[in-house]
Amino acid sequence: MAVSSSSPLPKTLKIGIVGFGPFGQFLAKTMIKQGHTLTATSRSDYSQLCDRLGVSFFRGMDEFLEAENDVIMICSSILSLMEVVMALPLRRLKRPALFADVLSVKEYPREVLLKVLPEESDVLCTHPMFGPESGKDGWNGLSFMFERVRIRDEAICSSFLHIFQSEGCRMLEMSCEEHDKLAARSQFLTHTIGRILSEMEIESTLIDTKNFQTLLQLKDSTIRDSFDLYSGLFVHNKYAKQELKKLGLAVEKVKQKLEKLNEENLS
Repeated sequence: MAVSSSSPLPKTLKIGIVGFGPFGQFLAKTMIKQGHTLTATSRSDYSQLCDRLGVSFFRGMDEFLEAENDVIMICSSILSLMEVVMALPLRRLKRPALFADVLSVKEYPREVLLKVLPEESDVLCTHPMFGPESGKDGWNGLSFMFERVRIRDEAICSSFLHIFQSEGCRMLEMSCEEHDKLAARSQFLTHTIGRILSEMEIESTLIDTKNFQTLLQLKDSTIRDSFDLYSGLFVHNKYAKQELKKLGLAVEKVKQKLEKLNEENLS
């Protein structure tokens, strides 16, 4: 579902990024290009990189939250989310802000943000379904999922969503639950098969078919992501456990068919 055409006109935002790793940096570059003002905080010191990008970097969380950001974008890992959000000195907020996460699972951050954030904070759960590699040539046609969990300031929310809509993203409004059901069967399953191929140590051969080359590309693209990301997709998406069980049963079923055929040929 696209962002409504009746939404308020987009405004320039002050966006604070919590977790300025590769994905946060990737999103920041487009936001800066669009004219938004950015601040950032992270466990690692990215002050020199931020100076080059024109981003105000804060080592301390107090100063970061006092910077009066319109949007606070959570770009932590899935596994560290609770620790990161609990560490925010929310009393330092000078006015209500929109908190938006960009994690690859959705029910878990929704639950955490609603539990920890003050009632006056708006909450937007999102998943840009692309990254530095798939989005290196632009975001046109790439999917961006979101759920307006608790929104009072529609102007801020619409302006944030417009960042992605204006780059040509497919804007998909759906519930966090529906996202996790679909992601378990697509994203998690893809990562799992890629990890299995990596464990098998498959390599290119002299007689590769196109399909085998596709498997090699899947393996290579999967292992470029951290194991923390993959384990987060499993630990914090209840539907992933069902898909892993189904995958195991499917492998066993295929194996049984082959063994039965082999026995018939030998008899």
